[in-house]
Amino acid sequence: MDPKAEFSPVNVLRNWEKESESLARKGLREGLRDSLTGLKDLPNDLKTELNNNLTSKKFPSLNILTSQIKNLPKKVLEKKKIKNLDEYYIIKEVLNDLEYGITESQRTELNKIFGEFERNYIEKNAS
Repeated sequence: MDPKAEFSPVNVLRNWEKESESLARKGLREGLRDSLTGLKDLPNDLKTELNNNLTSKKFPSLNILTSQIKNLPKKVLEKKKIKNLDEYYIIKEVLNDLEYGITESQRTELNKIFGEFERNYIEKNAS
């Protein structure tokens, strides 16, 4: 990808920052979340290489970065509630991944909690 292209991630981020720093932070957070969710599909040697690269630069390890995503379905099921949009999007990714490591009953319960959050969010923001 040409980093000078209008659609490059760097240029998109710069445009978002010009429009709104809040928008830029949200975009970065969502992109990071999507990237972390997709890591499970990488071959183990690439995950190891990425982890070594992160830790050599004093960044958190992949285990630390992905632990929040891995642990969230269990937390949502325990409290029976999605508390914010960050959790909503993670649960959405979990539900869309039919191979994610949850049972069918957990998937059913997460779907109910997910739907309830959507209904409440729409009602709250409709006015």
